[in-house]
Amino acid sequence: MIFDETPHQWILKKRLSFARNLLIQGERKASDIYLEAGFEDLAHFSRTFKKQFGIPPSKVQTLT
Repeated sequence: MIFDETPHQWILKKRLSFARNLLIQGERKASDIYLEAGFEDLAHFSRTFKKQFGIPPSKVQTLT
């Protein structure tokens, strides 16, 4: 594999980064953006977000 990640992993990272940027802006909660970021389930979004960034999406706004 040339890029060290599958297309699915790349897309997932892009969706998570998009969601993280929305959360950093501080105007919206995870429950407001998970569908916009391409996730069908809030619980799956939260688990995947925490696995990627090490913190749950609910804590992103408290860091900024």
